[in-house]
Amino acid sequence: MANFRHAWYRQKGSLFCLVGLWFAIGGSPIAAQSNEFFGSLEWEQRNAGSLPEYYNGFSLGGGLHSSGWWFGGKIIQNRTFATESQVELTLFRWKHPNAFKTQANPDDRASIYTPGLLNETFSFQAGWGTSYLWMERGLHHGVELRGSWSAGLSLALLKPVFLQIIYANEDPETSKDQPFIQRSEAFNPSRHNSGNIAGASPFYRGLDSLGVTPGFYAKGGLVAQWGNQRRAPHALEIGLMAGVFLKPLATMAFVDRSPLLACVYLGYQMGRRN
Repeated sequence: MANFRHAWYRQKGSLFCLVGLWFAIGGSPIAAQSNEFFGSLEWEQRNAGSLPEYYNGFSLGGGLHSSGWWFGGKIIQNRTFATESQVELTLFRWKHPNAFKTQANPDDRASIYTPGLLNETFSFQAGWGTSYLWMERGLHHGVELRGSWSAGLSLALLKPVFLQIIYANEDPETSKDQPFIQRSEAFNPSRHNSGNIAGASPFYRGLDSLGVTPGFYAKGGLVAQWGNQRRAPHALEIGLMAGVFLKPLATMAFVDRSPLLACVYLGYQMGRRN
């Protein structure tokens, strides 16, 4: 009995020594592993570019649409975890569906022009919108899906088309050597035709006569974001855009004019979140 009691006291002493050592090193191995795990996760999130509760950013990009091309940018600020507000500026270049290029002189490639084209058409949009998070991406990889819409002011910019027009040279000193001369003039369907058009003038002709027609636009689409860093995402956007203006746009001669511009667009953007 005495030997058993002596052995028990020896085990109790060893147990107290282990407990003291456990407190001396600041906790159990499980707690140490837990602290190490959470520390690694915090470091991992910080280096993966996790976003703070409130952030802002921007994106720039461009692409194609069913009637031409476009480019623009957005200023972004989150409103909630799943929504972002955005202010956007975009420029769209529009081609009329009836427009086609031809050569005034089959032997001269410099004589290319677009028959019946009255104005080169652009539209500048300035608006506000919101994007909604539909599917959140992973910490390192994956795709984030958002629904996006915007609306605001649109300005149709109409640049008159200038053509090289052929005239008889009435100067008696040079008419023998050069019976015809060319003048750059804004296209007038009542005076200009395939018989006196020599080709298109340089694009900058007519910029000083730019016409502006105000209107409104609305745009909506689906945005897919990806990238190793959530703070510097890449995005692919597809959607619909339509604009209505205060008066019909004089784009082509000999066709009905419309105050509407609409398209399906596709674009690539890259940006930064702070």
